[in-house]
Amino acid sequence: MIDISDITMIRVISDVGSINKAADLLNVSQPTLSKKVSRLEHKIKMELFSRDSAGMVPTEAARFLLREGDELSTQLSIIERRLELMANKVGGIVRIGVGPIISQLMLPKVLLDFSEQDYQFRVSVVTLSQQALLDQLKRGEIDIAIGPFADDEVPDEFAAPLQTSDRIVAAVRDGHELASQDTIRLEDVIRFKSVLPNIPKSLGQQIMALVQGSSLEPNILCENYGMAKSIVANSDYVTAGPETLFRTEFGKGELIKLNFQTEVRWHCKCLVKPEILLSPIVKEVVDIFSQYMAPYSK
Repeated sequence: MIDISDITMIRVISDVGSINKAADLLNVSQPTLSKKVSRLEHKIKMELFSRDSAGMVPTEAARFLLREGDELSTQLSIIERRLELMANKVGGIVRIGVGPIISQLMLPKVLLDFSEQDYQFRVSVVTLSQQALLDQLKRGEIDIAIGPFADDEVPDEFAAPLQTSDRIVAAVRDGHELASQDTIRLEDVIRFKSVLPNIPKSLGQQIMALVQGSSLEPNILCENYGMAKSIVANSDYVTAGPETLFRTEFGKGELIKLNFQTEVRWHCKCLVKPEILLSPIVKEVVDIFSQYMAPYSK
């Protein structure tokens, strides 16, 4: 029966192209490693390597085992992670991945709530792009992903217990040419220099449908809304984002809110693997986020 150690052996030999070098890296003798390769080839009745002037070259059978081995390693990591979470309500750690807007919108409130309770576990947080959130959640590198996912962007393998959304508004300084207008078009924003974050796929589709092919490339690409607000307050730049992000500045009159004639909405969901959601400490963290997000239903 093939096991993970066989996959590791094939990978090392493939990487270095030499039995001698691979034996050193695997801390075994060259004859022992050669016998292990021969026994495995005999077991599967196929050659794993061809020998030429370049050294040990993996055959299609070896490449197939390496591809499948990557998936197997991922699945084993997920299983180990689930067992770890099930066993460690005390002293465990929940790994959270969030999108840039979430890191500025609700994450500070969530972490403050966490700090005010005597939880017997820890949390770690990373800020990632939309695709990186999905990739790391799939590989089990994070336990919870909270980011800008639309309904059709949630893979079937994930549960989505929570959601939230907000309308997108633009913001300018008082005295800006656009400040006196009640509503504006997306095309109006394009006429001015802008400071904007990376636009999530689902939001980008809404925007492109409205600007009819015009480019919405910001002059300054910036994920930090604190910095974007400062630039806008002191220049003729325009920025845009979920309305809640600007609530304080709008209330104090530091920035002027501009509503779009056609509503554009930002959507956000909390994603987690169903089996991981069964862990008590992961459920505790999802419950904290539920104070700022609504239950999800399609």
